Amino acid sequence: MKYKNEAIVIFLVTAIILFLKYMNILQLENGFGKPIVLIFMILFFGVFAIKVQKKIDKNYENHEIHYGNLDILKYICAILILILHLRPFLNYSDQLDLTFNNIITRICVPIFFVITGYFVALKEKDNPNYIKQYIKKQIPLYLVWSLLYLPVIIGLFITKFSVVEEYLSMLPLSYPVIIILAISLLPVILLIALVYTGVYYHLWYFPALMLSLWVLFQWKKKFKVQYLLIISFFLLLFGATETYYGMLPTSIKQLVTYYYTIFFTTRNFLFFGLFYVVMGYTMQSKKGPFSKFCFEKLVISFLFLIFEVILLLDEERLNSNILISCIPLTYYLFLSIIYLPDIISKKWSNRMRELSKYYYLIHPAVIFVFSFLFEVRNIGNPFIQIIIILGFTHILSSLLLLLKKKRPHLFL
Repeated sequence: MKYKNEAIVIFLVTAIILFLKYMNILQLENGFGKPIVLIFMILFFGVFAIKVQKKIDKNYENHEIHYGNLDILKYICAILILILHLRPFLNYSDQLDLTFNNIITRICVPIFFVITGYFVALKEKDNPNYIKQYIKKQIPLYLVWSLLYLPVIIGLFITKFSVVEEYLSMLPLSYPVIIILAISLLPVILLIALVYTGVYYHLWYFPALMLSLWVLFQWKKKFKVQYLLIISFFLLLFGATETYYGMLPTSIKQLVTYYYTIFFTTRNFLFFGLFYVVMGYTMQSKKGPFSKFCFEKLVISFLFLIFEVILLLDEERLNSNILISCIPLTYYLFLSIIYLPDIISKKWSNRMRELSKYYYLIHPAVIFVFSFLFEVRNIGNPFIQIIIILGFTHILSSLLLLLKKKRPHLFL
């Protein structure tokens, strides 16, 4: 049985590497597509996967959970989201752009939701009102950062004014009427932005998280959380229609089109965040979450993600925010991470947790400034683009952490 499991791991690793070769990500030109290199990677990652699973099993048997590893995962995810929003490989390599934009980075936001849901359940054991306190703490943070992004929004409006003007010219209204309507509807527009889309594209995460927690808090007063997990799963399936739009039957496509005409996207708390928050919440238990061969299942889940992306390559999509294979991938990634030995010290993991938070909050402003004022996107080498944006994001995040340490009363 032991050797059978190890053979399965080698087979799965081989399948993934051959898929990457098939997608031309591992190319002969860059050296990764050479047969000897492919064989070496199969053996190396196969042995690595087997050893990792053994460590996971051992730590589970000894009831050793290492939450500090999640801070590293959040830090890596914050960097991947930065790369997603920068899209440095767009005009450099279709394969790399596909890998980062539609495969690797799609796991990041679900991971953030699951981690929050898990720790909310954990801390609720000592504080039954933790969800209410957590939401109250997030509201001022969200409002302050929404306010801070107003100059970026104004700058974006100015730089894209020609596009806005062209759109307004198509409306059957005069400019004075449009201005009056815009001013009169401004409170409604701001309210919709704050509770639905966020005033800037990355800030949607905060209302999605807070509303998901609020629904969870209200639901569990009267019903079992497991029922909400099932309901939110079907809501997530509806959310995935934006990804699978081209594969839908005509009748269903016409039906969901009415929704997208009004609400534009399913990237919100109801059709995205709620399921992953509830999943994280239900994963927390007295005995500790675990699944046998979770690392092998993580590899299989990644394989399914590649399958899903290939399946959708030539299909019409409204967006690619929600991928079904991210559900098992998120689940097994979380389990694998917490049962691994501590990768770094607690001091550094705490710092990574703080940095990941500010990376997420700051990076769109850095991308805006360097894209429109310094034309960083015109730099041919995508890795230089990443270094520039990540470097300045890190500097600003570190300065904020330093200011927070010296002036804690200024921070929420």
